[in-house]
Amino acid sequence: MAIIAIDLGARRIGIASSRSESIASPHSVMKNEGDIVQKITRIGEELEATEYVVGLPLRTHTSPAESKYHQFADALRQRSCKPVTLWDESLSTVEAAEMLRSEGLSRRESKERIDMVAAAVILQSFLDDRSRSSS
Repeated sequence: MAIIAIDLGARRIGIASSRSESIASPHSVMKNEGDIVQKITRIGEELEATEYVVGLPLRTHTSPAESKYHQFADALRQRSCKPVTLWDESLSTVEAAEMLRSEGLSRRESKERIDMVAAAVILQSFLDDRSRSSS
């Protein structure tokens, strides 16, 4: 059983997971091409996902670009038959970059991992909020 988080980017998609529902871990990065919903649901099936969290870049004003995240979440919900939550991803990439920099990774190594680390930041925020709400 796992919760899967997705950092949906124009070129790459970061995936993270949590089996414990308390600690998020980076999982993988895939190119944003082809039937990404199918690819992600396949990963979800392998990890026995119980739900998905999709990062949503929240802005102070509503943006037409937000609709692509809602459409993606709807498609994922329909394909997987699992709950899908849109979650604020504000500054997740910045936080991921800082984490990778503090690990001493090169710029190239960071670029290869940043999307899945950003997904882990999104998922950790979601898990932390869920934990606080249930306390």
